[in-house]
Amino acid sequence: MAFQILDFIFQAKKEMFDCMNRPDMTLKEQRGFAGLIANVLKPLNENPNFNKAFKEIQRKFLINATNLKYAAIITLEKGSITVESIQNKPTNNLTKDKIGWDAYIAMDAQVFLAIAMKKLSLLGILKKLIEKKIKIRGITKLLIFLKILKFLEEE
Repeated sequence: MAFQILDFIFQAKKEMFDCMNRPDMTLKEQRGFAGLIANVLKPLNENPNFNKAFKEIQRKFLINATNLKYAAIITLEKGSITVESIQNKPTNNLTKDKIGWDAYIAMDAQVFLAIAMKKLSLLGILKKLIEKKIKIRGITKLLIFLKILKFLEEE
């Protein structure tokens, strides 16, 4: 019994050490921006309509607030949604090869807030895209993320 406890403590310390020394590893708890996203999306897991609508879809989205320390990896799998955080610096942590995201969106945190509070119109978003203040990859797969957000409006 004592050896099992010591082994558990050793494994926990090893995992913590690995996360600190390998910034490309994702953290199981949500930190910063990812924590905010997780709190917003958490009610969807209890919504049976959401579970039924997305039970066949598997996607991974990377949402990056460029001026903050952590990005959010949103995983949609079998009608369930999970959010993990990952350090966004150095930027090679966020490559498609390392994370395997299907869609990517990056912008400043203020732009995220302006979009969330509907203070930025569609023309304003297009202007930011042209100015390269918003970066999007996999836009067709990102449309599924918009459908996810519509479920939040229903509640």
